[in-house]
Amino acid sequence: MQRYLLQILALLLLAPAARADDRGLLAHWTMDEASEGIVRDATGRRHDATFHATGTARPVLEPGIIGKALRLREGEQAFLSVANFADLMPPKGLTAMAWIKPSARNKTYEILCAKGDKSGQPPWPGWRLRFHWTRAQFQYGTADGKEPRVESAAWSVPAGFWSHIAAVHNGTSMRLYINGVEKAVAPVEGEIMPSKRGLIIGNYIGRKNAYAFDGLLDDVKVFGRALTAEEVFTEAVRGME
Repeated sequence: MQRYLLQILALLLLAPAARADDRGLLAHWTMDEASEGIVRDATGRRHDATFHATGTARPVLEPGIIGKALRLREGEQAFLSVANFADLMPPKGLTAMAWIKPSARNKTYEILCAKGDKSGQPPWPGWRLRFHWTRAQFQYGTADGKEPRVESAAWSVPAGFWSHIAAVHNGTSMRLYINGVEKAVAPVEGEIMPSKRGLIIGNYIGRKNAYAFDGLLDDVKVFGRALTAEEVFTEAVRGME
């Protein structure tokens, strides 16, 4: 019986993938290739990402969880930038996720950021997903100056190991999933205030260009709807063989 169940599970994992449109997938950066400094959006929606760094640094790809992963180094202030697309700022239904392998535990690294510089007085528009001293954190800005957030417990995202991070905003609550398991939930306090800045992967771009990621990033995705717990797990393992 156990062998039969394992065979069914294998068939499900290897079944043809649902189309990106059917899943609500807006952008998917596999990190499998960086041609001339460009990481393509695998959905075909042309949310392609451009690599930036100090000096003569170039994209470095290493073995990842699913195919290859992008190596970012904090000292190079490296990041990927995506142009300002309105669909990457959905107000009531959003899921953002990535496989990450941070190199240090006592750091704050930006994973995904669609937010302007936080200097000065609020409101600060947009949303961001980050690694924060062995925790995952999701926060966003509202038009009335609030910044609701949800954060997992300490040591839920250890440094030096691969972890899958997913944040889900459904208009009434925010949830964080680590390796497909819900770890934190918090109520929302208003809609996400749209940002006119593009999406940033692996850094926080503002006045100081702070919180540069140091480690490996793989299989970064943004969805225009709130995924269920089952769907989060399915997306985490999608593409694994």
